[in-house]
Amino acid sequence: MPNYRYKARDSKSEFITGEINAASSRDAVRKLRVDGIVTSDVWLSASGVDSEKVLLQEAGKNVKREEVIAFAQQLSVMIDTGVPLSEAMDAILRNSKSGPFKRVLTEVTEDITSGLSFSNALDRWPRVFPTLMISLMRASEASGTMGPMLSRLSHYLGKERKTIKQIKGALTYPAVMMTIAVIVTGFLMVFVLPRFAGIYKSRSAELPLPTQVLMSISDFMIGNAIPIGIALVATGVALFIFLKQQAGQRTLDWLRLNVPLLSTMYKQLYITRAMRTMSTLIEGGVDLLDSIEITRGVTNNYYYERFWNGVVVYVKQGRQFSDVFRNSNLFSPMIAQMVDAGERSGQLADVMDKVAVSCEEDLDEAVKKMTQYIEPLMISFMGILVGSVAIALLLPIFSIGTVMSQ
Repeated sequence: MPNYRYKARDSKSEFITGEINAASSRDAVRKLRVDGIVTSDVWLSASGVDSEKVLLQEAGKNVKREEVIAFAQQLSVMIDTGVPLSEAMDAILRNSKSGPFKRVLTEVTEDITSGLSFSNALDRWPRVFPTLMISLMRASEASGTMGPMLSRLSHYLGKERKTIKQIKGALTYPAVMMTIAVIVTGFLMVFVLPRFAGIYKSRSAELPLPTQVLMSISDFMIGNAIPIGIALVATGVALFIFLKQQAGQRTLDWLRLNVPLLSTMYKQLYITRAMRTMSTLIEGGVDLLDSIEITRGVTNNYYYERFWNGVVVYVKQGRQFSDVFRNSNLFSPMIAQMVDAGERSGQLADVMDKVAVSCEEDLDEAVKKMTQYIEPLMISFMGILVGSVAIALLLPIFSIGTVMSQ
């Protein structure tokens, strides 16, 4: 059996740490409770491997965010109506469909029954439950406001999900259009054009220059199909590996903030996400420094993460939170002024929520504008690409009577 490390309080309420041999984390909690030890956290020691837990963690990767949002909403209603946490978890578990999330909820419910706090039970599943949710649950356990906090959390997650869908929808359209254009062009050049070539070669007809150029490209693509395929695959793999590296991520983050059309949309996304997260955390009673740390992790952009690192340094030095906003080009002067006003008046959470609402409206507008501009651009691109091939194919047809009579 593997060894587990634990943090707990003994029968005298003194804080202790140690290690215990057990079949699973729940078994470790049960053994410690028999000895009068109440655990606050249990984790696998480096000396052992809990294969069952590993399998469950892998299953947790397939949990959808919609399931977590629905879980938070259901639990919020039950807690608000006075249902104890353990009974609420049992009820949700009984009505859950079979799948990865039900297995996760089963583990969470058993951990709670074994004596772990709700936040610590959730903390075992970082791929399923976001850090913000765990922090809010810790704060709610201390303040006794779990029901309202869960309601606020589900509202936050729902808005966050809507924002992500907006961005994905705006980027999917041009990607699909580009793919269709390339596929159609490739089909014309590889399958249609060679048939025309056979007819004209058999008649010794002279082709128009555009058609000759296109024929040369087609012959090159067909004659070097394998090397071209290998080169494309190698380029794709190299690009994938590069983007997984820190330098690649930084390059991608820079492009998101500087490419026309994309930059406005992504800046509004990062600001909306950061302001909404900060507002939710501060209003939920989470410490300011902890709120900043969590906000830094949800931006998913190197330059905004660097900004929030600067915020942490400023706050630790006792300087004003809003000073960093004034010195950054990532936030508009208006946002800096609003944050400063919120900090001075003690209403930072309320101000940040208003900034998030305003930026969300700007994000909606940015997505609409991007779609409006990209649609004619994609149509023009497809028209030029596919149209050029089609014209090169059709030019000889105008003289096909002459060719066929030869």
